[in-house]
Amino acid sequence: MRNYYDILGISRDATQAQIKAAYRKLAKLYHPDSNPDDQKIKERFQEIQEAYAVLSDPEKRKMYHYYGHEAYRKSYHAQYASHSRSEASGETRDGHCGACAHGRKPSEEEGPPPQSVRIAVWLELSETLETVVKDAYFTERIPHPDSVSHLRFQEKNWKFQVKIPSGSYDHQFFLLEDVICGSREFLEFQRRQNPDKLFVIIVLLRDKPGFIRQGYHLYTDCTVDFHTLVLGGLIKIPGLSGEILFDVPAGTTPEQKLRLTGQGLIRPKKMGGRGDLYVKLHIRIPQELTIPQLSAMLKLREVMETEEG
Repeated sequence: MRNYYDILGISRDATQAQIKAAYRKLAKLYHPDSNPDDQKIKERFQEIQEAYAVLSDPEKRKMYHYYGHEAYRKSYHAQYASHSRSEASGETRDGHCGACAHGRKPSEEEGPPPQSVRIAVWLELSETLETVVKDAYFTERIPHPDSVSHLRFQEKNWKFQVKIPSGSYDHQFFLLEDVICGSREFLEFQRRQNPDKLFVIIVLLRDKPGFIRQGYHLYTDCTVDFHTLVLGGLIKIPGLSGEILFDVPAGTTPEQKLRLTGQGLIRPKKMGGRGDLYVKLHIRIPQELTIPQLSAMLKLREVMETEEG
């Protein structure tokens, strides 16, 4: 099956200058004016124009890689027909101008295309707050090099690196070609073997010990000394990327829950911001007391009992 690159006779990595040069050469060769009665020439010229219209536009070219040849071509012609019908009014049926609707990318919340090949990359919760380079792995069956009939296969294990930007969230996806870094051998091999296959990276999050995830909120526990609950003071609360200082008000009761807004997991751009961190306070009871501590506690009990009596 020929794709747009095959139609123009260029490589998938062709520059804009190379795309333009190939188009000019082919357009001159297959222009209908030179052969007005040849239907095949007209069809070939239309193919060339369509390929150039997509590959010469960086956004459309990216979407072409995103969907693959067949899916994009169907979308392209459907949108073109819809656009032509609505030119008189200047709007499409959904209220967008035709130019905006053409090649419009689905939102990231819609998820990756159904036919895409998904490669999971696991992040620690704290790694969502920074740009990180992670190892990615992919295993596939390929024809054995010694098999003449291609009936024998062998496993090929790939390992490559991807750069995940800061602000990532659970089940976010990226086009592999947008985040792959270092060696591009895997991507180049797949382009040669499966030019229409789309690879995406899916972000998955590992649970952090001591934390419970509910949506984009985090829940954890924190033990506090008795005197801090009574008198108030600063405590250290475990957070996503380190300890958070919090000023506990005097008279705080044990098992009370605190809400630290914006200290949870990063949410998708459509929602914005971060979830919250909920902290349940537990009283810390010392198992052993020093002589001064024991004396102070006995004195406190005596004073409390006297005042209560």
